[in-house]
Amino acid sequence: MLFDNRLKNRQLQFFICFGGVLLSDALLSHYQINSWRYMSKPLIMVSLIGYFWTYKKELSKPLFQWVLCALLFSLAGDIFLMFTHMSAHFFTAGLGAFLLAHVFYILLFVKQRNKKLTIPWLQGSLLLCYAFLMGFLVLEQTGDLKIPVLVYITVITAMAFTSLMRKGNMTAVAYGSGVLGARFFLASDSLLALSMFRDQFPDVGFLVMISYGLAQALMVYSLSQSEQKMLSKIRL
Repeated sequence: MLFDNRLKNRQLQFFICFGGVLLSDALLSHYQINSWRYMSKPLIMVSLIGYFWTYKKELSKPLFQWVLCALLFSLAGDIFLMFTHMSAHFFTAGLGAFLLAHVFYILLFVKQRNKKLTIPWLQGSLLLCYAFLMGFLVLEQTGDLKIPVLVYITVITAMAFTSLMRKGNMTAVAYGSGVLGARFFLASDSLLALSMFRDQFPDVGFLVMISYGLAQALMVYSLSQSEQKMLSKIRL
């Protein structure tokens, strides 16, 4: 019990510090102080990678490696997107890096799926509606990027759907944080796409970064806890 309390305190301390890093970068984005963001933006994923690394001995090797790949590709995506003002190729590279990150998340969720679970058709239908709506709103404005953006919308929708397939195979907190993280990913990427491809869409850099940081933090927490044994329905 004492060890559990110490672990929870360390987790709380980390996520408080992480929240400070995330808020700082979001404010720098809002006020367009881009020079400082060369440090603050990568620090978001670097800190989460460091946090996840502390679970290396507690997780199975495949889970640890796949999550680490997802986080490293996310870090690469963040770095590429910082240089889009220099060349459009950096945006394509960033899109590709995040696409691979989501593929790893999908593989993880499918591997952890509850085979006895009924497919959540209602939520799947809502996600499909989301994908069609996003395609309708942005694809016409994407030009040569139409196919990559379409593939990205498809993959991130699949990631959000597969996050629903783990229910019952882990604690409610691990499952719920993964589902919520996937939803924040949808929100972040949707806001980013609308701000980039829709004329007269307001500057939402602050919201993009907050939702993105929360998404990654929730995913990391969910996956770091996902191999714990199921708790009883009531734990005193």
